[in-house]
Amino acid sequence: MRIDFHSHAFPAECFRLLQQYYPDVVELKEDAEGRMYAIWANAPLPAWDHDQRLIWNTMCSLPKWSGYFRAEYQKNESNGSRTADSQLVHQLRGAAWVPQTTGAFVAPPAASRELLPAGFPFDAGQEWVEEVQFGEEAQQKSEKESKQESIAKIAGFPDLETLQRAKKFVELPKEEQERILAEHENCDVTELPNHESRNPVHRARLVGEQAEHAPERLTEQRERSISIGREEVKQETEQYLCQQYTNDDGEMICQICKRELPFKLDDGQYYFEKVEFLPELQRRHFQNYLALCPNHGAMFQYANDSRDLISKYFPSIGDNQFEVSLAQLPLTIYFTKTHIADLRVVIEKDRQQIEQVDPP
Repeated sequence: MRIDFHSHAFPAECFRLLQQYYPDVVELKEDAEGRMYAIWANAPLPAWDHDQRLIWNTMCSLPKWSGYFRAEYQKNESNGSRTADSQLVHQLRGAAWVPQTTGAFVAPPAASRELLPAGFPFDAGQEWVEEVQFGEEAQQKSEKESKQESIAKIAGFPDLETLQRAKKFVELPKEEQERILAEHENCDVTELPNHESRNPVHRARLVGEQAEHAPERLTEQRERSISIGREEVKQETEQYLCQQYTNDDGEMICQICKRELPFKLDDGQYYFEKVEFLPELQRRHFQNYLALCPNHGAMFQYANDSRDLISKYFPSIGDNQFEVSLAQLPLTIYFTKTHIADLRVVIEKDRQQIEQVDPP
């Protein structure tokens, strides 16, 4: 299909529609003054905003104090006449007819003088500009931001954006604030090691000799004890924990981070550490595991300062958060209500079984 146009200029909206339907044919650009034009068949085609320019030029040409902007009315004969904004002012003020170089049309209060395209002369002293409240919203926004910037600097922040970040940080849970600060401090003090041999030739010869005499990689069969039933329980554990700690958005969380787990495997499933919560129980229960990210999984297993206190205090947990100390950091483990109820039953059943075998 071939489309032919012959004109000295086109409505801007016409170009937008054509570019939408023929993105490979029509390219929209702006000149140095912010005026739209299109590239079609390697030819530049200008756009025009005739209606808006006509309204603008008409308002600019009105004589000063012409009376077009005030309406006079009288409710009854006994009351005197009153004045208010005319219908013209209301229509101009409420309609989105002022073009901006962003490509949008806005109502005068939301318009910006700096964004007016070429051909729209602006004189802030003209009566109609004040009556339609030109740029007042932008001015109020600017004044509000300026006031907020001043407040931010009085509070000791370099700018408003920094103050807003600080407010978001304060709204975070205390333990999350402490975690972020600890990570930041670790990043600040940790330097990357950079070892370089003073005699590279001698070192290369020495390493080569060591490599020649390095022990061979051999294997032998040895007997070892394995935990019976552990793998079967872990399969049930994975299903159970995925069900308990996947939110409505399909994101699975770490029970300590309370954040989405860091990565997924090639099959699209989240990777998480299935860590036994109470290893002292007599039997293996799939409910007796935690869903943790690799970092907190290692901390719970190898830097658990609360290990000897968990079984004592967990049955009396008051809410969804259980306090622990890992790697000398105060943290909490999040449990769903179902998980808490299941663990209480498992713990009680384990206690009963111990009493049956070894009554008090």
